Amino acid sequence: MTQLQFFRNRSAGRLVVAAFRRYAMTFGMAILPFSILRVLLLRFCGVLVGNGCYIGFNVICDTNYAELIKIGDNVTISHDTVIYVHTASPVDSPLSKLYNQIRPVTIENGAWIGAGCIVLPGVTIAKDCMVGAGSVVASSTLPSCLFAGNPCKMIKVLSFALHQNS
Repeated sequence: MTQLQFFRNRSAGRLVVAAFRRYAMTFGMAILPFSILRVLLLRFCGVLVGNGCYIGFNVICDTNYAELIKIGDNVTISHDTVIYVHTASPVDSPLSKLYNQIRPVTIENGAWIGAGCIVLPGVTIAKDCMVGAGSVVASSTLPSCLFAGNPCKMIKVLSFALHQNS
C-alpha cells in the first residue's frame, strides 16, 4: 500500500481533525500560562480529563485518537510528557503490519507522571502511582507504587499506601 492509498483509506475528516489538534496542542501546550488552560485545551481536543489535574508545559497527547486517552481526577502530568495511543506507519512493510495498533491509555486518579516521560499505547497508570522523570511506560503499573526507568519498572511501594492499609 502506497502512502497515497493509506491516506485514501482514512477519512479525510479524521485527518483534518488530527491536524487541527496537532497544531493546537503544539502551540497551546507551550504558551498557555496556566495549567487550567492546558486542561481545557486537552478537553477541547478530545482528551477526557478529570477534575483537579495539573498539566505541565509541552505535554502532548496523541492527536489522531485523542478520545482514547482518559485522565482521572487529581492527576499530575509534568512538563514534556508524551502520551501515545497508536503506532502506525503509512509505509508498506512487514514491521508496519506487525506493530500497527490502536489501544487506549488510562491514567487513574491521583497518579503523578514525572517530566519527560513517554507513555505507550495500551498502558494503564494505576491509582496513586508515581512515574519517575524520563521513564518510558510500556506496560501497566500497580497502584500506590513508584515506577521508573526505560523500560519502566517498579522501584518500591509508596509508604503512604502501607499506612492506608493498617
